[in-house]
Amino acid sequence: MEILAGQIKRQLEIRNEIRHCAIGEEELQRIWPLNEMDRERKIAQFAKDYGLHLTWYSHGMCAIFEKKRPE
Repeated sequence: MEILAGQIKRQLEIRNEIRHCAIGEEELQRIWPLNEMDRERKIAQFAKDYGLHLTWYSHGMCAIFEKKRPE
């Protein structure tokens, strides 16, 4: 998970003007299989744990992350 979090953070830094990073299903399945229960909740918790925010998720397609928004 740390590798994925690092990849997302690097993409957010490199492409600062875009402000988001999309991770495709192929990469997501390495950690969270498609049939895993509560998959979206687990991906959102991953984002929170690594200082990110899950802004969009589509089962079987991708997840889009942004830097964590101020609370």
